[in-house]
Amino acid sequence: MRAIGWLLVLVISGAAALTLDLEWAVNLHRDWSGWTTVAPVSQVIAMRSLVAIGFIVLAVITLVVGIVRKVGFRGGTRTLVLGLALAVVGVGHGWVLTERGLDNPGRLTVDGGVRPGDLGTGEITVLTLNTLGGRTGVEDVAELAGPNGADVVVLPETSRATAEELAAALAASGATFQVFDAAGAQDGPAGSTAMLVSAALGEYVQTPGPDTRFGAVRAEPATGVGPVLVGVHPAPPSGDLHDVWEEDLAAVTALCAPRTTRGLILAGDLNATLDHAPLQDIGRCVHGAAGAGAGGVATWPTRTPEWLGAAIDHVIADGEAYEPTQAAVVEVGGSDHRALLVRLRPVGSDR
Repeated sequence: MRAIGWLLVLVISGAAALTLDLEWAVNLHRDWSGWTTVAPVSQVIAMRSLVAIGFIVLAVITLVVGIVRKVGFRGGTRTLVLGLALAVVGVGHGWVLTERGLDNPGRLTVDGGVRPGDLGTGEITVLTLNTLGGRTGVEDVAELAGPNGADVVVLPETSRATAEELAAALAASGATFQVFDAAGAQDGPAGSTAMLVSAALGEYVQTPGPDTRFGAVRAEPATGVGPVLVGVHPAPPSGDLHDVWEEDLAAVTALCAPRTTRGLILAGDLNATLDHAPLQDIGRCVHGAAGAGAGGVATWPTRTPEWLGAAIDHVIADGEAYEPTQAAVVEVGGSDHRALLVRLRPVGSDR
């Protein structure tokens, strides 16, 4: 019986440790790959902070039971060992978030109030915010985009009319933007994604974006010189849309494959975190928030603290062309998403 008890402790501890990186299982057995895209694991692992808290709570309960057994009865050693293992796993989940970065300044640094694009450095500032069908108003977005020097603004769940209002508001402060939009198969505001591109980047033309259920908008420089900009909003991994979610993410991340879209800057509400397999291997691309030290800060939902939710809004860039230097997550307006700001610097730039 003692041997069975220790075996049970080993199995439970091993299963708990596996949650630290479910895709690690692919190195053990080919048929175990893709756990993070299988319901309900896909929903649970997105909330890594809650998983960490859950393991810590279980560890405390288990350790208390072990201590009581040790003091008042015979035995309890196996229970104590299991409690320690669960505690280590809980701390491990917290450590992963810390490594991705929990530094959130709340805004980007703009020296002297001058737009980075005006400095001739080639730096690009990207803002993405799911406005929840416009519940975050034009004034709120303008007050965020302007002072932070946004050059590209990606707005999932936002109509073209709202995007044009935003462009007009920004023009009033001296910043000119082109407006692009795309509607997906989903009807209503949720199916539309808008993107604003600063005139500081030159003239852009719209080209076909990735095939996703919700709107995906793509624009390329008319001269061929400059970044390729893509705004996306894959379907969420819920209900009947779970398979669509996987297909959408595959279409989006394919842009980061070798020898595809050079100079890519992609942003939007991806409905996925760095714990989901599709965002763990993104080819030559880099994650903006994680690269700038804010990858562990949650962008959704706003009803929970920023250290407790899920980071599902992203700015992703071609790592051979750009490197992230700053990132900030900002709660603004009535959306259930926080805005994500990321500043990108050309690779090899001295600044």
